[in-house]
Amino acid sequence: MPNANPYHSGSLFGPGPRRPLDREQRARFRFLLTAHRRARRLTPHAELIGNALVKRLSVDGQCDPGHDTIAADVGCCARTVRRALDALRGLGLLVWQRRIVREGWRTAQTSNAYLLVPAGDKAANLPVYRSKASGGQSGRQTRQIEIHLPRPSPAEVAAAQAALAQRRAAIEARLLGKGSGRGDRVEP
Repeated sequence: MPNANPYHSGSLFGPGPRRPLDREQRARFRFLLTAHRRARRLTPHAELIGNALVKRLSVDGQCDPGHDTIAADVGCCARTVRRALDALRGLGLLVWQRRIVREGWRTAQTSNAYLLVPAGDKAANLPVYRSKASGGQSGRQTRQIEIHLPRPSPAEVAAAQAALAQRRAAIEARLLGKGSGRGDRVEP
């Protein structure tokens, strides 16, 4: 008997989670892909698929290509993409959120929203997305997403405060004319 719901229960409406990566994090992710392939924990196609995900990652962290799109980018079949994504998730390099969209009065599964994990972060360090049902004015149920981000350690807070104090002192010295001598203007 076919499943009455064509989507999984953990699916979300909307764009899904996003995690932008800077240039160094992208390079770290690519390095980890290569290291895992050399250690034979990933196949060469899995490395190519990981690199295709990095290419598809936008500046704001959106990465949601379909399996067929990734397969066309790499030159393999969609089944190889699924196996590679499972291997990347097993190594802790990738997590994803299933997404659904409205098509008229129905809901349909759409592409997943992928989060690349460049530094070997555990899934506990990633944002947690939970949906809550709430009744609207029209009686329809809407979904809200809660995001729980990890809290910085006291050492990280102290280091950030020290860096801010140092920056403030440098700016004050520059404004008061007590600069370091590099590029300071001297008034006649």
